[in-house]
Amino acid sequence: MILQATLVTTLLLHATAPADPGAPTARARLASLLAAQRDAIRAGEPALAAADEPAAADPSISAVYPSRAFLERTLDVTISGDDTEWTDAVAVDFGDGIRVDSVRVASPTGLVARITIDEDAALGARDVTVREGEVEAVYAGAFTLQAPLAFKVLNGTRAAGSILNGKLVQHDMSTPFDPVDNTLYVDEGFTVDYFYAQQYGAEFSLLVDVDVAPGTYDLHVVSGAAGSQVRSTGPDILPIAARTPLPLKEGDNVGTLAEPYGSVLYTFTPPAEPTRLTLTVTASVQAATPILAVLPASGHFADLLGADARVVVDTDAAEPIYVIYWDAAGAEKHDYTINLVAAPPPPPETEPNDECSAANRVGSSSSTLGSLRDVKDVDWFVFTVDQADVGKSVHVITQPGDPATDTVVEVFAADCTTSLGGPSPDYAYHEDFTSSPVTAAGDVYVKVSHSPEASEATDYELVIALE
Repeated sequence: MILQATLVTTLLLHATAPADPGAPTARARLASLLAAQRDAIRAGEPALAAADEPAAADPSISAVYPSRAFLERTLDVTISGDDTEWTDAVAVDFGDGIRVDSVRVASPTGLVARITIDEDAALGARDVTVREGEVEAVYAGAFTLQAPLAFKVLNGTRAAGSILNGKLVQHDMSTPFDPVDNTLYVDEGFTVDYFYAQQYGAEFSLLVDVDVAPGTYDLHVVSGAAGSQVRSTGPDILPIAARTPLPLKEGDNVGTLAEPYGSVLYTFTPPAEPTRLTLTVTASVQAATPILAVLPASGHFADLLGADARVVVDTDAAEPIYVIYWDAAGAEKHDYTINLVAAPPPPPETEPNDECSAANRVGSSSSTLGSLRDVKDVDWFVFTVDQADVGKSVHVITQPGDPATDTVVEVFAADCTTSLGGPSPDYAYHEDFTSSPVTAAGDVYVKVSHSPEASEATDYELVIALE
């Protein structure tokens, strides 16, 4: 018992003994240990580098406006940049075919470039490049070139020796067609027969010579009055194929037109002697308007010999002619027949025949080649009406000859003074006149003279028939 009391007393004495004023507290001891640990870690690691400065951004192009343009135009293009410091030393490049006329620095991050685009510049997207000293910024595919002209409709056989028609579209809304002054150009070997433009659309007819080389051709429209004209191009939009003419033979030639407004090319070589070729065409469908366009050996529409359902050609040389079948109405696929007759030409008139008494005698159904030598020349012809033909009318036609020969005709009874309903009304260069009925058998006279409005053309053909 005494022992237990002694132990308890000893323990209490130890627990309540005052701390050594010079000994560290537990918290201080812990802090000291942590500090020592940190020192050890630092000693085993490399020193931390100072933080890097943010890298400067590369200059770049952020926008190009407008982002597209058309061939043969001059315009201002605004270029915006990021992190740029552009000055007057800057240079701008849009690629081949685009000339940079001037560059204005609106700000260190903004430029205005005036550019002119060539007619033959390559279409499509292209890069815009801005350079200043060694610094270059490129905006890939930022600018697109387009063609202002395109076909909306193109009818016809796209081959040599053909007739085409269709519609063009103006895609450049900033340059509508002039309401009055517009001209369509293609290339040598093409003849523009018709062209009418209005704002953003145009209609045309185009004649293609036989010897036009195969390939693709540009179309150009020049619009506006002199001094303010705008030229628009459709590059490589007209494909023309080569084709070999089919041979024509005397008699009937049957063919098939496969496409609306299409054409078929033929050729025929007459003998080397005076010959009249009469070509007539008929179609198998009423919806068609069959036309034969006949060209001489040149194959050029500028030398066109005739264009109709019936064409007559006089020739004296063994040189080929070209015949194009074309349906002006655009009927669907159909058959057609071209009839070719080769015969001696009509006889020429015999001079002098300036008076009724010297009239050339011809048949009541006849053709005669005549010529009015000058504005005062008069040609007289006479034929006999049989008793069986009394009551019929005299049908008188003048035709080329020369397309510009301007004639007037009149029919007289046997006394050369009693008119049978003439003179002809002179509505056109050539006459198509029908007299009043013939009242008695015997001679009837036809007088041919120049119109008061006549040109210098002289040659004509006189056709007479009793009907």
